[in-house]
Amino acid sequence: MDTKYLKQGNYVSLIASLIILAGLVMLEVKGINYALSLPFITLMWIVWFLAIPSFLSYHLAKLEKSWIMDYFAISAIIITFVGLMLATSLKEFLGIEMILVGYTLEPVAGISIYLSTMKVNRVYSSLFFWGAVVFTAGLPLYLFNFGYISVIGDVVKMVGIVGLLSIKGLNRGWI
Repeated sequence: MDTKYLKQGNYVSLIASLIILAGLVMLEVKGINYALSLPFITLMWIVWFLAIPSFLSYHLAKLEKSWIMDYFAISAIIITFVGLMLATSLKEFLGIEMILVGYTLEPVAGISIYLSTMKVNRVYSSLFFWGAVVFTAGLPLYLFNFGYISVIGDVVKMVGIVGLLSIKGLNRGWI
């Protein structure tokens, strides 16, 4: 595992998670229809663009079972792109639904990161992975006014990322 690229991927993922958190909170406060607003769609485009350097960094990190990351991350990027195009151009929830489908692949792609980082720190790796799972599982709950589940998952995921980034040996490429 090349820790330099793992660290880069984690930094990009952290930035994307912060932007996602802002969008999730706005969605929780303003309601589900806010998902088709220009500010929300703009945030989603920013996150989509961040997915590319994040994926490339994780790909270059030579993670365990890297085929999982490669296949599912690329699929997620393509599906969310189509969803964003539909949400942007048609202003229809079909686009948001496709984005949701794309996001369901995030934790699956993250299995490669999880398997690799478990050797570094089980707690932070678990927080990162299971936070992503809760975040993703919580997205449909916005329909029932339980979007805060997704917010909690995103925060847990960020705690895991920050924890992994704080490991000195990982930051120096020793691991």
